[in-house]
Amino acid sequence: MFHTPIDTRTGFPSASGRRQAYGERPFTFLADMDLCRNQVADADDCEALAFAAKARKSTSSNAFNPAFATGDWRVFSSYCIVRRLPAGYRVTIPGRADRTLRFVVEGSLWQESASNANRSKALLPGTLTGEDGVFSDEAGDLDVRTLEDSVVLELSYARQKELTASCPEIAFELLRAAGAVIAARGRPVDAAAELVAA
Repeated sequence: MFHTPIDTRTGFPSASGRRQAYGERPFTFLADMDLCRNQVADADDCEALAFAAKARKSTSSNAFNPAFATGDWRVFSSYCIVRRLPAGYRVTIPGRADRTLRFVVEGSLWQESASNANRSKALLPGTLTGEDGVFSDEAGDLDVRTLEDSVVLELSYARQKELTASCPEIAFELLRAAGAVIAARGRPVDAAAELVAA
């Protein structure tokens, strides 16, 4: 007989539709807000790319040499925080658990170990410290201080987990390169010769 459509298409507008009709901004959805990223300042690409160039030139056993492309360095740097440290600043305190990776961009740091004299050395641009904390949550024995005004990229453990969840290929390469630094540590190294070579 009479055909009446089920969907009349003349429903009431939604709350966000009414807001837009009167010139107001629509509601922000929680999924669209990047809450974690807005709390800390991200590293600039220039620091990460400068670090990458110095790491390629470094002959130190602590040189961080992952197989990253330029885009990978940019993704990696988005998870790091740039810190400018004054001379004499204590970066790592022995006896405390610290799972933060630190990458030296500018300046130099001095690393001493109470238990192993081979681990006492200068950390120049292109090197990293804190590689043991990636694989263990035990308290470390390293005392790391800045020798001069320095710039470091810091990758906290929480940000490492975020990087692993969102970019597993980059996180795996990060672990591989940190493991290579630990493996190179087993070889005898003359700290003075390494300082001259770098």
